[in-house]
Amino acid sequence: MNKKIKNLLITCMFFGLALPANSQDFFDDFNGTKLNRSLWDKVNSKWGEDTSRTTHGGVIPEHVYVKDGNLVIKANGNFYKGKVWGHGQKTKVGGAISTNKRFASGRYEIRAKICPQAGALSAFWTYYYEHDTINHEIDFEFPGRNQKPNSPETSDINWGLMTNWRGVAEKDHRNADVYFGNQADGQYHLYRFEWHTGGNNEKPRVEWYYDDKLMHTSYETVPDIASKFWIGIWFPWWIGRADFSTDYMYVDWIKITCFREPGDKS
Repeated sequence: MNKKIKNLLITCMFFGLALPANSQDFFDDFNGTKLNRSLWDKVNSKWGEDTSRTTHGGVIPEHVYVKDGNLVIKANGNFYKGKVWGHGQKTKVGGAISTNKRFASGRYEIRAKICPQAGALSAFWTYYYEHDTINHEIDFEFPGRNQKPNSPETSDINWGLMTNWRGVAEKDHRNADVYFGNQADGQYHLYRFEWHTGGNNEKPRVEWYYDDKLMHTSYETVPDIASKFWIGIWFPWWIGRADFSTDYMYVDWIKITCFREPGDKS
């Protein structure tokens, strides 16, 4: 990022000034010593557990911190022997943060090194929930290669899942399971999705990009309700075994540029 633009963003955020047109509406490069709690909430929760298949320990605030200009998210797998507990167990415990504000149509960009384990789910997602028929969500998740006809045993960190939801039933979502290339190369990569709610000649859709390459577009079940943006690692039942002790995701920066399309709902 251009240094002048970065300084302008920081100045505007500090003094509450309006940003110039077409600049980022949200930006954090995690260059402080602590997570900026005016922007983020540390999540302490557990969801999506199917005890007939497996259990997990949710996400805890202790697994999220800022270090050396990165947001660091920690994941403890099956081989963890330390003292930190999650929700009900010490193994398969991750971390997550969510924005304090809600955003709708826009460009969501994350420069990160995801956790290189096929048994830990690295994810970036928007989320708004009222009840099971109003569950608006856009997901960018790794590993993939575990959706039908595949299975948890075939999970592969080099594949990613791109999903959009408007409810929780099978008919309420669309999903793509796509090969991305080496996600365990130790390099930062740019993960981006562009969410269009429609209007002004824009068709509602979600586009997912990896290092500026378009990977998938969905035109059905496109969300339209402003949502909080989440980043985290957790351990759902549909991925591979978490046969590691501790590993991490590193996030260099996050940007959100709002489109403010007519289809946005607050």
